[in-house]
Amino acid sequence: MSQSRVTTWLLAACVALFVFLALPWHGAAARTQAKSDDGQASAQDKSDGTPLALDASVASPASAAQPLLGAMVYDTSLRRYVASVGHGRAVLSISPRLQQGLEKLLAAQRVPVGAVVLIEPRTGRVRALAEHVEKGPKSHVALQAIAPAASIFKIVTTAALLERGIAPDSEVCFHGGRHGIQKALLADNPLRDHRCLTLASALGKSANVVFAKLAGRDLSAELLRVEADRFLFNATIPFAWPVEPSPAPIPDDPFELAKTAAGFGSVRLSPLHGALMAATVANGGVLVPPRVVDEVDGVAAPPPGEARTVIRPEVAAALARMLRTTVTEGTARKVFRGAPLARRSPLGEPTAAGKTGSLFERDPFRDYSWFVGFAPVDDPQIAVAAVVVNERIWRVKASFVAHQALKAYFSEEDVSSRELRAEAR
Repeated sequence: MSQSRVTTWLLAACVALFVFLALPWHGAAARTQAKSDDGQASAQDKSDGTPLALDASVASPASAAQPLLGAMVYDTSLRRYVASVGHGRAVLSISPRLQQGLEKLLAAQRVPVGAVVLIEPRTGRVRALAEHVEKGPKSHVALQAIAPAASIFKIVTTAALLERGIAPDSEVCFHGGRHGIQKALLADNPLRDHRCLTLASALGKSANVVFAKLAGRDLSAELLRVEADRFLFNATIPFAWPVEPSPAPIPDDPFELAKTAAGFGSVRLSPLHGALMAATVANGGVLVPPRVVDEVDGVAAPPPGEARTVIRPEVAAALARMLRTTVTEGTARKVFRGAPLARRSPLGEPTAAGKTGSLFERDPFRDYSWFVGFAPVDDPQIAVAAVVVNERIWRVKASFVAHQALKAYFSEEDVSSRELRAEAR
């Protein structure tokens, strides 16, 4: 065997060894077991007492791994994105058409900070890691927990409620809570609770009080912590570049717990993590570790890690159907309604599912907008996460950016910047 072939195989073996060592498979399992042993309720028990056959140990809190890859650059001869790895070169799964088109979109909207991530749910291949910073250098925005998770965390709360046996058609009557949660709103008030929504509709419309009430009635801090662990909060996500963990402190105080469950807690999220959450739901509760390396010096890259079931398939299926309401009747209906994802796609007009989120911080003022989701609903092929950080003058919503990303994925042609600006208005 020639020296060049030996070197190539050694590089591929190093990639496999690095990824294997980067996956802390045992930490979260031990943490969950310790919590169960102290007699507190655990989300690994069904409401009828039957243990769930789930693997919540995909990742665990750990120090950030050192970068495996160098900086991503576009190779004009290959027409692919590449990055250095050791003394070799990795060819990446990033689509130049999608990456460059989405970067142009964010730049055209002049968003202060924004990022879009596209992941294939079944394979974990990352197809886009686009980002834009209007002032200042790029700093891997797509891999940082740059924004409050806001109502994206309702996905975790919904999964926990479904695990507890709360059906999607369970109805809750309420009033108020559009912009925040007060203690008085958590108590039933027949004289004022004139609006009633099912859990499914409440997810699509992002009805804060419904989630706060249900969390107060049916969830404990421990249950929500374990569910957050399953969705990889407070954990190191194994990837070719370091990903900042998304912190999700779950308070024991009942009122603060209710607020956190409704999306008003101190939970933060990275765009890559948001896309991975959507991909896990789309993939029937199976988490496939994200991958960005297709090959190293002509040799196919090994799988980045073993796929693991982290959510029961029936819970993931119910959650996927509920997320459809966001684009049919909920907070993203205006963006998705009447605008097919691709006019010339061989798939026809793919349907989408997802969740919006929005929250602002006062000092300095930042208005955060989120969308995470996937398409098509019946045969998910791509998951998306988009985050836009607006200032007092709004530029664009994340749901618009995500819609354009899905539209581009299912289309052979990019939408021009002029058309994008006109449609955004």
